[in-house]
Amino acid sequence: MEFVFRLSNYDASDLKQETARLLQQRVEAHSRQTLPKVWKVTDKLNSRKKASPEALARRRRLRRIYGVFLLILGVIALVPGLMEPRIPSLIGAGAGAVVVGLAELWLSVERKPSAPPLYCRQMAEELLAGRQAVDWSKVRGEVRFDDSGAALMTGETQELADYQELTGVFETERLWLVVDEKSMALLLQKKDLVSGEADAFLPYLQGKIIK
Repeated sequence: MEFVFRLSNYDASDLKQETARLLQQRVEAHSRQTLPKVWKVTDKLNSRKKASPEALARRRRLRRIYGVFLLILGVIALVPGLMEPRIPSLIGAGAGAVVVGLAELWLSVERKPSAPPLYCRQMAEELLAGRQAVDWSKVRGEVRFDDSGAALMTGETQELADYQELTGVFETERLWLVVDEKSMALLLQKKDLVSGEADAFLPYLQGKIIK
């Protein structure tokens, strides 16, 4: 089996976010190797069955309804409670209802996935800067993976790497990141794959670099 990439310019405007996510995957993989017991506990906590998107949407709607309802009840209780003579029990009940109502409204907001950490975004910026400094339309850059190993060809120069030197491969929608034992990172764009099936690349390389 063979996979060939003909390198082109890294000119998409939003590659930085994907590159940061790749580096975040790399950091997590390294952390799993060095702290397996911590990740075992983390995975166990995250293994609980998650609700479907429909169920989550329904749950958010119910929280909004409960939140508004509790806020109204809280105001209704606070107004007479604060009038003279003040009634502490009504004030406490009203304040409690307002707090719980606000909490329900806060929980009803759909939250976006968290962004990669700052250091991953900074590393992504540096990695992309190096790739974008080269005009790949004028450089004959090619990367080849086959059963004999990996080869990087730039112009008349060729660098070879054995799969034993690689430590990981990571994937996003448009990119792959191949990392070696010296933490050198090879960033590949899926659009540059000219030979081989994209769906087969990740499992192929993962099978080759398993230690």
